[in-house]
This record gives sequence, structure tokens and C-alpha cells, in this order.
Amino acid sequence: MRSELKRSESGFSLTEMLVVIAIIGVLSLISVPAFINMKNQNTFRADLRNFTHDLRAARQYAISQTVDVRIELEVPGNSLTSNRYRFYSSNDRGATWTPLTIAGGHGITPGTPGNIKTLDGPVWFQSTGSLPDIGADSKPDIIYHPNGSMDLVANAPSAQIVMRTIWTKVTFDTFTIGMSSSGQFTSTGSHS
Repeated sequence: MRSELKRSESGFSLTEMLVVIAIIGVLSLISVPAFINMKNQNTFRADLRNFTHDLRAARQYAISQTVDVRIELEVPGNSLTSNRYRFYSSNDRGATWTPLTIAGGHGITPGTPGNIKTLDGPVWFQSTGSLPDIGADSKPDIIYHPNGSMDLVANAPSAQIVMRTIWTKVTFDTFTIGMSSSGQFTSTGSHS
């Protein structure tokens, strides 16, 4: 005896498969650029967070160790080279400066610990204002003292550092860090 059960052997038609593939393609065209922009924005914000963390750590080191701490920025404005900053300390009120090894820092040769930090991605210091330059190298310096205060140029009420990225399709492509002589700072984002 044979069973008269009807077996269905139908599946998806070619048209249905092509429609699903087309929908996946359209969603990819929309979502992939959004994910790339989100990744770029997160990289830029991470650079800002890391830099401000380093400023706080340098100020805290100056207070806890009763030394002056100097953060030397590269000459601002060049998107290829203005992405490094170096740490120094002084036990004699700034007469001599010695390199200060910092967590996550590297030396002149890659892989060695040191006093140099580098911003990730195409992020750089666009400009600075009212920060002193204590050397002959035209590099702006952030100098923290054991009481937590910092140096500004004469008669300046505050200083600023502008960080920039080449990514234009992000929420903010510029962050301005405002700094007071008391050592406090704030950051604000903008889009050019």
C-alpha cells in the first residue's frame, strides 16, 4: 500500500532570492559608511580622551611628586607631524628638564618605554594659544607646578589647544581644549 501523501518540493523562486539580495545590498550601501564614520568619530574621541587623561596624569604627578612637569607639544599646524607630545620633569623649578617615562609612552626607538606619546589616526594639534615656549624650538609647552597650577603667557587669562582630524563626515572634526592657570580644562567639539 502506497501512501498518497503529497510531498511539496517547492522552494524559493529566483525572483524572491534576487529581491532578498537586492535588499541586503541596499542596506549595506546605507550602513557601511555610517559604521565607518562612527569608527572614525570614536578614534578621534579616543585621542581626545587619551590626551586629556595624560594632562590629568601629568598634573597629578606634579602635585604628588612635588616637581614641575612639562608637556611639550610638536609645533602645531602640520597634519603629518603635529601629533606627538613629550613629558619632562624638573626638580629645580624648571632650570633643567629630564625625560619623564609615562605609561603608554615610547622612546625614540619603537618598542622601548619612554616619554613620547602619539595621537592615533589622522589627528593632529592644529593650533595653540597662550601656552609658553620655554625652548628655542618654537614648541608650545604645558607646564604644571606642584600646587597644580600651570603657566600661561604673560597677561593671558586662559590657554587653548585645538585638535583636528581630516575626517569631515563625523559629528565633530575639531576639539578645542580650554585651559585655565589653575590647571583645569574643558573641551568642546565643533565642525568646520
